[in-house]
Amino acid sequence: MMDAKTLSLLLQSCVCTAFLVVVLLKPWSAARLDAFRQRVFALRDELFDYAADGNISFDEPAYRLLRQSMNGMIRYAHQITFFRVMMTMVEVKLMIHAPKSNWSEEWRFAVENIPDPNVRSTLQFFHGRSMQLFANRLVMGSPFLLALVIVAFPFFALRTGWLNLKTIVKKAAMFTVSHTVNTSLIENEAAAEAIS
Repeated sequence: MMDAKTLSLLLQSCVCTAFLVVVLLKPWSAARLDAFRQRVFALRDELFDYAADGNISFDEPAYRLLRQSMNGMIRYAHQITFFRVMMTMVEVKLMIHAPKSNWSEEWRFAVENIPDPNVRSTLQFFHGRSMQLFANRLVMGSPFLLALVIVAFPFFALRTGWLNLKTIVKKAAMFTVSHTVNTSLIENEAAAEAIS
């Protein structure tokens, strides 16, 4: 049985630990948000440089759609949480909130109409990188999704033969997000919010 002094020290330790966790989580959350926005800014700048080098016209629909999606991610990065994404999916399923646009279909059509296969694959690569950033933001902010990634990790590790740890983690995160979240719905929302 604990005496009063030991119980008091235990209680003080618990309160201090809880306070420390709260104090550390707020700056960590803000730092994650800033880092995500900075990475999307950098990716958007790479896309701009690619177009400025004459590889694609600034008026090309695929370029404009991809830039619009990235702008939406930057603007509404603070809303990229597992809870908000799930609520958006529920709203759409119940038709409380109908999607404002069909960005995914427009994107698919615009990319298919690019005559140069190198430009097409480069834009798809930029899109894949933006979705990877989205997936990382979502997974690292959700203990539930993080647990699913940890469960998926051994599957991808065995499948790829431990060739590259970073690639395995990325594939596990993308697999988890793509099987948990309707990413095309989220892209539609981000693009619609970027316009408004």
